[in-house]
Amino acid sequence: MPIDGVDPCSLLTEEQREELGLDAEPRLDVGPLPPYPGNDIPLCLFGGFRPRSVSLGVAAVTATGIDLFRSGGLVANIRPIEVDGFPALVAIAPRNTDFCSVVVDVAPGQALDINFRLDGRDAGAPVESLCQDAERAADAVMTTLLTVR
Repeated sequence: MPIDGVDPCSLLTEEQREELGLDAEPRLDVGPLPPYPGNDIPLCLFGGFRPRSVSLGVAAVTATGIDLFRSGGLVANIRPIEVDGFPALVAIAPRNTDFCSVVVDVAPGQALDINFRLDGRDAGAPVESLCQDAERAADAVMTTLLTVR
């Protein structure tokens, strides 16, 4: 399912954002996003403050798929999963455990990167709980993508 031209801010409905505790308006940004190649990666930032301070980034990466994580060139602990029938990986940077990413392989050389973190007073949560939230967000993103495509 190619994602060329997909606005990542359109991939979570208002109801889904509410379920994930994301009550701030989504904000689109386009630019570089390590570790991905290119300078024009669309990224939507979602935030929330109730019941806890969280942020979620959803990036539509069209220059590489999840093979980037399987290549061994990145320092990350990865665990394969499946999201709505698509191969995916949970990726945790061992030196930075304040966030967790789920990378979903949606088409050859394309992926959605869903990054979940706790901010502010809620920082310091176990990375496993951040990964559970990232997986919930990835499920919601893929449900929306499959509905609109």
